[in-house]
Amino acid sequence: MKVFAHRGASTQYAEHTRAAFAHALALGAHGVETDVQITSDGVLVCWHDTTVNRTSDGQGEVQAHTLAQMRALDVHSWKARSKALPMAYGTARNQLLTLDELTGLLVDAGRPVELAVEMKITAASAGLIEDAVLDWLQRWGWDATTGTLRANGTGGQVSVSIMSFSLNALDRVADAVPAARLCPLFDSFDAHALQIGSPETTTGPAQLLGPSTGWLAHHASLLRSWTEVGRTVRMWTVATNRQFETARRLGIQQVTVDDPDWALERVTPVTV
Repeated sequence: MKVFAHRGASTQYAEHTRAAFAHALALGAHGVETDVQITSDGVLVCWHDTTVNRTSDGQGEVQAHTLAQMRALDVHSWKARSKALPMAYGTARNQLLTLDELTGLLVDAGRPVELAVEMKITAASAGLIEDAVLDWLQRWGWDATTGTLRANGTGGQVSVSIMSFSLNALDRVADAVPAARLCPLFDSFDAHALQIGSPETTTGPAQLLGPSTGWLAHHASLLRSWTEVGRTVRMWTVATNRQFETARRLGIQQVTVDDPDWALERVTPVTV
């Protein structure tokens, strides 16, 4: 089972910050998950909400801010446990990351690591985010055959998957990203997801699937059928021992967690 750090190690440090991602890498997480929003000047930033209100000292829509205005925000102090930053994790003033900066951080880790990018699509950002993601892939030497980034013809240790709740958004990047690297996300009662693998299935990628933990309670048999036929399931956001063990029992291959330290302890064999 692979462990993906949800918005970085977001239990320990403010989500989507340099510290959260650096800590996830230091712990040995197999991958990191980031949401992306787009600024008014067309830059993809690691950010979940459509506004800056919850996780900064600012107000307003992300899409109404330039990158420079985003960088001026305090994105770190709102999380009490993250007030003291280790020197290796940067300073309080450089915690905001663009998707390019996160990519560089992963490349510099010098080991195989997976990057799961969730496109946060709204009516205002539809089309803009997908185009920016395609530009980002090209800029970093995307190799669709291997699913890895090979900037300047070197590297190949950072593998990428693209996620979204919007099937339209996934379809817009499908010419460049193979189905095995496209991950539709869904909650417990998503009618489309219930049909995956059935004769009534609708179109859309179905090799890498991102169900919520609610599926453990409502659709365990369907989850088992997916893993048994070779589909990869990346479940979010696993937070309890019971959820973790149930996911393991069902053969779920990937879990997204806020606390990668907790999860890695459960997947790493104990040596005597």
